[in-house]
Amino acid sequence: MQHWNARAKRERANKDNMFKQIRDDVSSYFEKWEPKLALYLKHIKRKKIVVPQFGDGLVMLACAKKGAVVTGVDFSSEQIRFAKEAAAYCGVNIMLVKADWQNLPKNIPNNHFDLVVAECGIFIWIADLSAWMRNANKLLKKNGKLVVSDFHPISLITEENNGKVTFKKSYFDQHPQVHQSESGLPPSIEFLWKLSDIINAAIQAGFRINCVEEYYVKKGESIPFLPTDFLLVATKE
Repeated sequence: MQHWNARAKRERANKDNMFKQIRDDVSSYFEKWEPKLALYLKHIKRKKIVVPQFGDGLVMLACAKKGAVVTGVDFSSEQIRFAKEAAAYCGVNIMLVKADWQNLPKNIPNNHFDLVVAECGIFIWIADLSAWMRNANKLLKKNGKLVVSDFHPISLITEENNGKVTFKKSYFDQHPQVHQSESGLPPSIEFLWKLSDIINAAIQAGFRINCVEEYYVKKGESIPFLPTDFLLVATKE
């Protein structure tokens, strides 16, 4: 909790231009920053969307700006506070719930939402992947969709420099790690899941997998050897 409250304060000032883009031209925001998610968020006016671990709130705000009825869930009081300010700035109304997605309160209705949408920086912070997926499934209506874009697990344990890939640890070493931030933030705990763990947790929670896409975010002109991100789309049966 201390890590995320401190991180929210540090990163808030860096998001002003993106908040302005959401307020003034939300379509260009999605096209530039979230092209993979944008394919699934074209027609969301009046759709009920819940955003777990909304963090900086950018995707949550963009969905609301497109006319969706949005609920955001995060356990950081600072993220909640900044989200309220950002929502007022962007001219949208969002229901904000302070809670851990792995242990949701009863005031969030089950079988209610059309979409669960989450983006980068999700699963590395989750200790109980099964609980995360079960809660996503529980909140969705029948045939509701889970749409997640996140960092690829392989990208979290590798570094690429001048065409050479170095592994920082084994892909199969899943011991939780204490992460000491170089910027002086309080430490945090990281959980390294394999891509198959994420897919299987979704299946076991009752989802039908529509697609899994592995892709890279361009860095300069070169094409990386390994994916940087992945997209998971699944439907509640």
